[in-house]
Amino acid sequence: MNTENTGGKTPLSVIILTKDERPNIQACLECLTWADDVILVDSLSTDDTPAVARSVRSDLRIFQNPFENFGAQRNWALDHTQPKHDWILFVDADERITPKCALAIQKTIRSPGETIGFYLCARNMFMGRWMKHCGMFPSWQLRLLKKGHVRYVKEGHGQKEVMDGPHGFITAPYDHFGFSKGIEEWTARHEKYAAEEVGLLRTFSNEPLCWGDVVGQDPVKRRRFFKRLLARAPGVRPYLRFAYMYFLRAGFLDGIPGFVYCRLYFGHEYRIAIKLRTP
Repeated sequence: MNTENTGGKTPLSVIILTKDERPNIQACLECLTWADDVILVDSLSTDDTPAVARSVRSDLRIFQNPFENFGAQRNWALDHTQPKHDWILFVDADERITPKCALAIQKTIRSPGETIGFYLCARNMFMGRWMKHCGMFPSWQLRLLKKGHVRYVKEGHGQKEVMDGPHGFITAPYDHFGFSKGIEEWTARHEKYAAEEVGLLRTFSNEPLCWGDVVGQDPVKRRRFFKRLLARAPGVRPYLRFAYMYFLRAGFLDGIPGFVYCRLYFGHEYRIAIKLRTP
């Protein structure tokens, strides 16, 4: 680990990807005051995201790069922003690193052992509350990684990581405010996501299933197994998604916000199903 003087801050490089994130960037940065090196990789925002970010943190390093996809953008950030430290944390502008999550990250990078990447989990927030049940907590994403050991590849609208060593899990969650720009923006964004998911699901439907992943101990492999399984039944995906979130995961316990949340994801899956049936 880089042992240079960090002024009492954690020797960690944080990379934030942005595109028109004025509503989010201040709160995101205010949760990262404990990190020594914070980097903004902006995808040519049309608002004043970089200026607002600079006003919050004067030592922020800002880079500009056109957005192609999430995997390519993360790789570009790793290759071109010269992170100061061996450990790197990816954070999105609509995410907030909670104090407990920050402490867990600090403890982890002090003694990571042979592990070169850690999955983190988010609490999905909607209508002012945590979707404890239908938000499918915990849902894991690789966000903390050792420099030089992880690459990302595009998978659907998101990305899949490729690691050259063992991984681990940090159970203290961060908060995700995916609806911070309003439901209209969320719906428009997921319309684009639906189009990108179609190609991935058509690929998944032709891939063999590894049934051992269902009973294995790795939650990431288990989740990907079910994605491949559902790709074989596009017509029932929306209904299975709603039933899983609202009934099996007890989304009804999240009250009216939980029902609305599940209904929105039903609509997203329905759009995917229609696109899958369209040549």
